[in-house]
Amino acid sequence: MNYYALIYELVDDMVNRRVPFREEHLRLAREARERGELVLAGALSEPVDSALLVFHLDDKSKVEAFARKDPYVLNGLAKKWQVRPWNVVVGNEPSASSSTAASPAPGMILRQWTARTSREQWPRYRAHFSIKVLPELRRLAGFLGATLTVRHTGDEVEILVETSWRSLESIRAFAGADVDAAVVSNEAIAMLTEFDGHVRHFEVVITDRSSIPA
Repeated sequence: MNYYALIYELVDDMVNRRVPFREEHLRLAREARERGELVLAGALSEPVDSALLVFHLDDKSKVEAFARKDPYVLNGLAKKWQVRPWNVVVGNEPSASSSTAASPAPGMILRQWTARTSREQWPRYRAHFSIKVLPELRRLAGFLGATLTVRHTGDEVEILVETSWRSLESIRAFAGADVDAAVVSNEAIAMLTEFDGHVRHFEVVITDRSSIPA
């Protein structure tokens, strides 16, 4: 995944001239945001002569496709536009201690899946999750984080995997049309004694966390 800056050079009197096209422009931007593609966007002010939209994608052509269907471009309000790769040095990844990384935010979707394995196979599954599952998830637009938890019961280990996403649309791009279907590789199945074929989704409504340092 790479960061790209879409830069618009705007016409004079942009604030007034954009009115008939602004709602459609914002709709496209919101949809890109929902898909986890658009990080932030807005116009530069004093004067309003440029705009900057920052994308986080695997392919520059997707940013170009956005620009070509933007009503600001189609109707000549963006006189010129360009897409530039942006090499982010600081701030592109949340730190492990970041409160936003550790706590789900309202509006996010939590996806829960459960399984069982043996005590002998548990270390292998844990390594599989760390080495193979997480890197694949991190490449997906809209993926925000994952938690692997366990409960030891006798000779078995109960596994709970909870992933967080920007939207159901982001999950659909990962899981397919049936978003409730579990995505389990054959390699993982070989390590499990039992697993759910379906997952559960929850929308985050309220979050809270202690203000006392750990």
